[in-house]
Amino acid sequence: MSRTVSRAALCSLFAITALSLFVGAPAFAQKSKDELRFAINDMFPVADPYVFPHDEAGVVTRTIYSPLFAFQEKEKKFVGLVAKAWRVVSPGVYEFDLRDDITFHSGNKLTADDVMYTLNFFADPAAKIRFKQRYDWFHPVEKLGEYKVRIRAKVPQSDDFAKLAYRSRILDKKIHEPLGYEKYGDYGRISASGSGPYKMVSIDKQKIVLEKFTNVKDDVQRQAVNRYVGINMPDEQSQIAQLLTGGVDAIRNVSPDNAKSLGQNPNLKVKNVASGDIVYITLDAAGRSKNKAMTDQRVRKALMMSIDRDSLIRNIVPGAGTADKLKMICFEWTLDCSSTTQTQSYDPNTAKRLLAEAGFPNGLDLQLDVHEPVREIAEAVAGELRKVGIRASVQPMPLAVYVKKRGDGEFTAFMGFYPTSAQPEAGNIMDFFFGQDRDYYRDDILLKAMNEGPAEFDEKKRQAMYRAAVDRVNEMNYIVPFSSLPTAYAMSKDVDIAPDVFSYTAVYLNDLVWADYKGK
Repeated sequence: MSRTVSRAALCSLFAITALSLFVGAPAFAQKSKDELRFAINDMFPVADPYVFPHDEAGVVTRTIYSPLFAFQEKEKKFVGLVAKAWRVVSPGVYEFDLRDDITFHSGNKLTADDVMYTLNFFADPAAKIRFKQRYDWFHPVEKLGEYKVRIRAKVPQSDDFAKLAYRSRILDKKIHEPLGYEKYGDYGRISASGSGPYKMVSIDKQKIVLEKFTNVKDDVQRQAVNRYVGINMPDEQSQIAQLLTGGVDAIRNVSPDNAKSLGQNPNLKVKNVASGDIVYITLDAAGRSKNKAMTDQRVRKALMMSIDRDSLIRNIVPGAGTADKLKMICFEWTLDCSSTTQTQSYDPNTAKRLLAEAGFPNGLDLQLDVHEPVREIAEAVAGELRKVGIRASVQPMPLAVYVKKRGDGEFTAFMGFYPTSAQPEAGNIMDFFFGQDRDYYRDDILLKAMNEGPAEFDEKKRQAMYRAAVDRVNEMNYIVPFSSLPTAYAMSKDVDIAPDVFSYTAVYLNDLVWADYKGK
């Protein structure tokens, strides 16, 4: 179902709200219980950053598990969480002194054994996880003492510390190890034990419940709310109804029309938050799928020219027109990422001519696969494509389905989004678009940047390598860097969003606070 609510439906919902004033206003926020309820668009089966590295899951899991250290992007410095000190012993050799006062949510003590176990477990080939190269770049971690470890890179890379800070979160060995390689996927469902500011109480198909961890030791991570409850609610109409009647306190990714209407309600407020999420369309230039149309650059270029991104950003993309119209597959502030080129401008007449030149004077059929949360944008894009003769149908799907189909080479054209804030540097962008079974281009320039860029410590040479790859994407019309994806929140007037303590743009669960919150 489309995430746009019809005018009639909205009028009905607001009528219900108005009527409620006569019978008693709904309890819009559970502030008296210090419980904040939020809607989840695409429910995740486990809360485990290794097993299910998903956008909405990451919003939650980053409050459950802590890494050795984190990077404060505004201050441009690393700050210790599990570790209290670290040093580069020699190129690619890193030692970490751990805090000796940390306990997991289970009550188990966090020691070097947990760090060594976690990192070694997911580096092992037996652990079948996505984005494996983020976790297998080092030799087996060495224990130097009860609270000291050494990590030795197989090949020293410029982003080693970034991978540790943004990706590697420490799990509870005593609970995880008995699950083994057969059942480790259950850890984030039945026994998610981390050392972060919030502990998971329960998770099922309908909701996830987290509570403040009272024994957290660091003074960096925010604990402004006692209890969070995430409720599975993929349909925006249902989300709006629940928000209006007090069933939830916050919803995210609200469409522009609905955000405008909800903002007029005196019991609610709407906040558009800039994000590091990139909305993109990948095109099968390598011919992996059954439909070979996108192997012709003229068709790829025609597709790009047929999309009026300015109009769709104003009217469809969340954020009420505040989304960035991207010229490349990263942001200008992404570390080491730049371009001397731009993607195609809107030109439907030239698009039609290019299709005819490519042998499609009467157009062509195209299935546009899409990750469910950006379905509405994909439907609008399909409408643009049909105007020039590309008869596009939209096939939405949840994360688990699209990951499998993408890996099996089934996508001719796919629209999704990627949270670059998870690791905002060019090497991460290269890996996401061109790594492993995500490569739909088979281009040596792209592969060279992905494979050799991280190992280049000369900043200018590394940036030039990445720039060549970004330019190549634009020149060959491989990917449509559609726009950023601002997070449009609609929430009770008692709820607000505080700036994240680490990220420039990301909003994580513990950034949802009460409106009168005055803390860090």
